[in-house]
Amino acid sequence: MSKTVAATSQHIASNNTTSANPAHYLMWFRRDLRVHDNTALAALCERANEDNARVSAIFFMTPEQWHAHDMSLTQLDHIARTLPLLATSLQKHLNINLTIQLCASFSDCVETLSTLCEVNDIDVVMANHEYEGNEIDRDQELTKQLAKSDIEFIRWHDQCILPPKTITTNDDSMYQVFTPFYNKWRHTLDVSSLQMHQAMAVNYQSKISQTKSSQSKTTLKTAKDSAHTVKDIEKLSKKAVEDYQKRLESAVEYQHIDFGAQLEHARMAYPAGEVAACQRLEDFIADDIDNYDISRDVPNLQATSQLSAYLTIGAISPRLCYLQATKSLERLQGNDSDNFSSSDNNDINRWISELAWRDFYRHVLDDKPELIRHKAYKEETDSKIHWSYNQDDFKAWCTGMTGVPLVDAAMRCLNATGFMHNRLRMVTAMFLTKDLLIDWRLGERYFMKQLIDGDFASNNGGWQWSASTGTDSAPYFRIMNPFSQAKSHDADGLFIKTWLPELKDVPSSILHSEDKMRKALTKGGQFADIAYPVPMVEHKAARQLAIAEFEKQR
Repeated sequence: MSKTVAATSQHIASNNTTSANPAHYLMWFRRDLRVHDNTALAALCERANEDNARVSAIFFMTPEQWHAHDMSLTQLDHIARTLPLLATSLQKHLNINLTIQLCASFSDCVETLSTLCEVNDIDVVMANHEYEGNEIDRDQELTKQLAKSDIEFIRWHDQCILPPKTITTNDDSMYQVFTPFYNKWRHTLDVSSLQMHQAMAVNYQSKISQTKSSQSKTTLKTAKDSAHTVKDIEKLSKKAVEDYQKRLESAVEYQHIDFGAQLEHARMAYPAGEVAACQRLEDFIADDIDNYDISRDVPNLQATSQLSAYLTIGAISPRLCYLQATKSLERLQGNDSDNFSSSDNNDINRWISELAWRDFYRHVLDDKPELIRHKAYKEETDSKIHWSYNQDDFKAWCTGMTGVPLVDAAMRCLNATGFMHNRLRMVTAMFLTKDLLIDWRLGERYFMKQLIDGDFASNNGGWQWSASTGTDSAPYFRIMNPFSQAKSHDADGLFIKTWLPELKDVPSSILHSEDKMRKALTKGGQFADIAYPVPMVEHKAARQLAIAEFEKQR
């Protein structure tokens, strides 16, 4: 056994009470960093109280694996900032101690957790399902390892409002189009009672003696690559962020990004923890949801829920989000109707549909696990397209130097903040895949590497939608014009000028016209002296080339 495993195991073992060989259960946190409405946590606490068992909790930090999965620095930092708050909440409300263990990879997690369970006489491990390939392989291997020692490994569905395979067609297959999926999803919720899962405090933990608590504190000083107190969790998490940042800053492809400034912005914009997440939901329901349908497409407004970063790491429950929204519908139409979706409130229903899209893409991933291996949903279409891999074009897109103001403003915003407005994700993705005909996989990975709310299912689904290779994707001939999109959603150019200060004196009438921009920026033009490039492609011509490329494959 490694010293790290032994030290961690010794710490958890030190939580023993005076009872002889009491049952010992373990909660494994992953992308569910909350106490409120956590399915696995609630189930484990209930069983522990029934069996008079003690409970410990663990979270694995896996920076090497996260790097291989393109996790952004801002998301790792968000997790790191959330962990001490989770540890505090677990101790205060449930009498559970959280251990943070540093492991390079998922395979290391399996070995470490298997050994830890044996040393500490763990009888049951519970966790919530994850749907990506490496995560599934890890859990299957752990199941085999624990079974050898007769240790139960129980997983629960928690990431979705309705779990994968619960919304299917009449022949039990996965829907390929969102609208019928949504209709059935919504109907299912309307006619059923959505269950919340509240964890009860573990009674056994209240019997821990003062002596044992002191021993636990002593153990913390000798443990390596693990942390057991809030202070040590903060220290370990901070170091993980610093090491990850240094690694990214040394990479040539990220020299255009100020990661320090990106982190600073993300920390201000996204306070950590489920309390902050729940407050944000409450504020959104109270102040902004009634204008969501229209305002959500205006990037200069803070009119969206801003909850995606919290949902991604599980700091808030998607069920809670749905129930709070339906309560708003109920208040609007009175308490005499059970069919909330019949309300004609477009704003609230639109936001609920966004929650359904999140479920939809997870259901798609569960149905087609090959998507995690860079496969397109429509493989036949994708394989016949002559995608471009022009590195200069891709770099111009990444750095916000394409000469297309809305695209460049969106990309610079992403690089500076770790976030991009959803409308802009569609515009920038479609520009890359249709105007430049660059392989969608390059853009998909770049987004994951920068987004604080990046998760594979939604990001992959969005990119394949834009590239016309995904399920229920945009028809190949419907290609967004980034200039007309700017005119519609940033009419005064406020968003563009915020992120492209070099264009602050350019009238919006010019910003929103490709012909006028090209003329104004070329030699002799009104703004020729501005350090901003002429549009790198002519949209109308690029659109025709993209359509021709797709049509010759038909």
